[in-house]
Amino acid sequence: MDRRAQLRGREKRRARDALALPSGGDGTHVSRAMYGTRGDWLYVLEDGFAATWFFGYRRVPEMEPLVGEEIICLTLNHHDAPALILHAPGDGQTRQAEFGEATEWSTALDAALPAAGAVFPSPYDGSDTTAEEAQLYFEEHHEELSLVVFAAVGQYCGLRIDPAAVEAGLLELAMLPLPVN
Repeated sequence: MDRRAQLRGREKRRARDALALPSGGDGTHVSRAMYGTRGDWLYVLEDGFAATWFFGYRRVPEMEPLVGEEIICLTLNHHDAPALILHAPGDGQTRQAEFGEATEWSTALDAALPAAGAVFPSPYDGSDTTAEEAQLYFEEHHEELSLVVFAAVGQYCGLRIDPAAVEAGLLELAMLPLPVN
């Protein structure tokens, strides 16, 4: 996509976002997101400092995971590292692991993460990896970690999101109220 097309897309998204705010709303406590569906999955893409579901699932009863409902939330947590994988596999509970760690609760997800290179070696994982080796591995691979985690979860879900559609703003818009006190 050329630069002019990117700018036109950005201008269209800004205009669309402004129209989507409630009358008189300033957008302070709203996360702008794009969403879509693929198979049985609904996905939400946010470009904020963290995922809205991450902030609310413990405090907002309507956001708690339900039995029979699987949720996977990847949040980069730009406001307060580390980046996390949160997984509610359908049993009403939510588990979490940092990007680069094994989840150790879902056989299929546990297989997808290391297969994509999304699990870093650790001196605490039962292997013969030393702390120095783990640090060197991290330094070599940490910049691509987010990409491989997203790819692994996409593989697990059978989900592929078209980056050109995201960049062009072609997905549906959602205005998510942030769970603030």
